[in-house]
Amino acid sequence: MRTRDIIFLLFILYTIAYQVAISQSKVINAFKVNEKPNIDGLLNDSLWLYAKPISDFLQQEPIAGKPPSFKTEVRILYNENSLFIGVMCYDPEPDKIIARELKKDGNLRGDDNFQIIFDTFNDKKTAYWFGTNPLGMRDDGILAGTDFRGFNEEWDGIWDVRASIVDSGWSIEFEFPFSTFKFHNVDNQVWGINFSRQIRRLNEQVLWSGVGLNQGLFKIAYAGKLAGIENIKRGNPVYLKPYLSAGIQKSIEYNKTVLKSGLDIKYGITQNLSLDLTFNTDFAQVESDRARINLTRFPLFFPEKRSFFLENANIFEFSFEQRNTIFYSRRIGLSEGEEIPIYGGARIVGRINKLEIGFLNVQTAAKGLEPTTNYGVLRAKYDLLDQSYAGFIFTNKISKSGFNRVLGGDFNFYFSEFFGDQNFSFGGGLAKSQETNGGKQNLAYKFYLSFPNDLINSFLVFREVQKDFNPAMGFFNRTGFKSITSNLRVSPRINFMGIKKLNFTLFQLDNYWDENNSLITSYFTFSPFGFTTNADDFLRFEINRNFDYVDHDFNIFDSIIVKSGKYKFNSAGLFFNSSRSRNFFVELSLTEGTFYSGRRKNFATELTFMFSKNFSLSTDFELNKIELSNQSFYAKELGLRLRYDFSTMVYSSIFAQWNNDLNELNINYRFRWQPRIGSDFYIVLNHLISTEEKFRTKDITLLSKFIWFLVI
Repeated sequence: MRTRDIIFLLFILYTIAYQVAISQSKVINAFKVNEKPNIDGLLNDSLWLYAKPISDFLQQEPIAGKPPSFKTEVRILYNENSLFIGVMCYDPEPDKIIARELKKDGNLRGDDNFQIIFDTFNDKKTAYWFGTNPLGMRDDGILAGTDFRGFNEEWDGIWDVRASIVDSGWSIEFEFPFSTFKFHNVDNQVWGINFSRQIRRLNEQVLWSGVGLNQGLFKIAYAGKLAGIENIKRGNPVYLKPYLSAGIQKSIEYNKTVLKSGLDIKYGITQNLSLDLTFNTDFAQVESDRARINLTRFPLFFPEKRSFFLENANIFEFSFEQRNTIFYSRRIGLSEGEEIPIYGGARIVGRINKLEIGFLNVQTAAKGLEPTTNYGVLRAKYDLLDQSYAGFIFTNKISKSGFNRVLGGDFNFYFSEFFGDQNFSFGGGLAKSQETNGGKQNLAYKFYLSFPNDLINSFLVFREVQKDFNPAMGFFNRTGFKSITSNLRVSPRINFMGIKKLNFTLFQLDNYWDENNSLITSYFTFSPFGFTTNADDFLRFEINRNFDYVDHDFNIFDSIIVKSGKYKFNSAGLFFNSSRSRNFFVELSLTEGTFYSGRRKNFATELTFMFSKNFSLSTDFELNKIELSNQSFYAKELGLRLRYDFSTMVYSSIFAQWNNDLNELNINYRFRWQPRIGSDFYIVLNHLISTEEKFRTKDITLLSKFIWFLVI
């Protein structure tokens, strides 16, 4: 048989397997009611009797396909305004149910929990995610792409949930207004939907659809179907969020009062396209960044925390791997850690048939050496095949100082039934920057292959970023290189003596060459031993081999310098994470080895105590002992977080951090009260204390902020 015939036969087999998988999709039907059930967490409303329950769940963990230990039932109702879901999680020992998380967007992993995804466009690429626990905490997010890597938990939808522990287990009632979602404007809706329940003390996850080692809740393509919803409209409500912020700030140089107001507006242009506007934007409620000691010669990446930029952030993503990205929202309104006032901004996100689009435009004020600047980004993705896309991005930064623009295109082909139930994807991207007085070597491109499966997980990416490539609205930790990144991980499941699976990293390689094809950096990791227990404890031992060509001296800490030259250094590390299901859990790492011209010992740990559903304490500490060129120093970082949650609508926390590079103690206190879903009241105290010679206040700020949610 010729190669061409073999390829054709494999294509036919793949198509048949895919069609069979689609035809076997599970279906749950929604029943229409004229009223709404009373949302109190108890399924005693007679309306629930109209809905036909589904209960055909199977284990996803620890043994995929095995019958669950306890029964789970799900019912769905709807009226012209909202979708209602009722869940009964049976448990013969309700006193052993684990429930400790009250805070919105808290961590569900340590509790019994129930999760839902809605693929409202039924495109197998994007979905809304919702989760709760037996206390009725609320967690939500957006899934984009094909797995958990495209998860944006910072999206906040308007929805409600109540839960209650009862004699037969625990029950849940959800209410989702249709205005929360975007969906096709058709009479008969068919959505993708899936449900997951975790029984924490048994370390068991049960799933309704998509059960399998290479499947799961976050594999959107394997979701079941929600049918029976007819003649609904998202409507075109206008959401208003006016705010008022007031407070005082005292520092060594000045004392001042703060009084600021502004407005956020959200409007549904169509069923699946929305407009967001922000005026005089304020981020007073945002928690302080974690200060880090940088022991490298490259800039550190800090995550975005501001809600305006986090919502629908996945639409604007154009990644070049390892956190390098064409669009990095922290370039807007922040400069070297200082906030730049934002006059206003607009964002359009949504879908037009097979085209997903995102447009963002923000105008910042002048401050210090920063002139008033306009930032714009346009992103689009066009659906191809069943789970793939081709897209482009355009970013534009312009001020009186000049301009910077980037135009790029990318594609991704994803197959979730590759040779049966294996996942496989490949893709690439090309981008070009232009700027005032910019150079001509201004291209960047990548190509990658990915095989992300339970037993074998492998990845290969080739990148080139030319020396004059400069995405001023993005983040690249270096330019002027070619690189190959690859890994091969093998994780056989053994389910023996409490060990769920073994973890081996046969290799993880990251090589960089300069424009003359000379090797400048190489990282090689080999993990000969690691395992995950049934309780989700994790242990790994690894060996690292590094090479780094330092082309110019750089300051690593205080007055200590790493001289230019070529360095080879090795290290070994041990890493351990204990299960979050316990009231006390820990993350621990210990590495030691050579480091440039000397040696390095690293110890890092994070300890968390869950004293009750209301009170928790966590602390982290990292210590680096480094010896270089007959000099030695200690780099120390310490963090402490105290949290007291009064209810699912009232939370408070104290976060303190210190390191011996800045010699500053930063204390951040936040109190948050949600008088109703969508509205917030904050009290924030930031206290910056110098510890260099003696304790001395450098800056103290006390602010309050009230955000009120209105629908017109």
